[in-house]
Amino acid sequence: MVVNIYDTANEMSRQLTETQEFQNLKKAFDALKADEDAFTSFKKFQQMQVEAQKKQMQGQKPSDDEIKAIQTIAQEISGKKAVQDLMNQERQVDQMLQQINKTITDPLQSLYSEIMPKDPENK
Repeated sequence: MVVNIYDTANEMSRQLTETQEFQNLKKAFDALKADEDAFTSFKKFQQMQVEAQKKQMQGQKPSDDEIKAIQTIAQEISGKKAVQDLMNQERQVDQMLQQINKTITDPLQSLYSEIMPKDPENK
């Protein structure tokens, strides 16, 4: 039997948007967008992070001033309720995705289990 695993992945992608975790994340993101001050700061933080990551990928190091600016805005936005709510919902979605990833990769773990060292605590 030939299986098109990409069809399954596309269906999972669609189903993801229907989960309570995703719906809660969407609500939190919409609430963040409604808080103009928090959303502006959040977007600025995201852009600064992307720029710093680009530099690192090119083998460059962000300057001390850039790092300090990122830390300052991170501290600023971390105190905003809309951002805190978004981060909490992101954690919920991340936990779900980690569980899904574990389920999907379980056949690989099983395949290589005989060569993996045994965990002495989980005999």
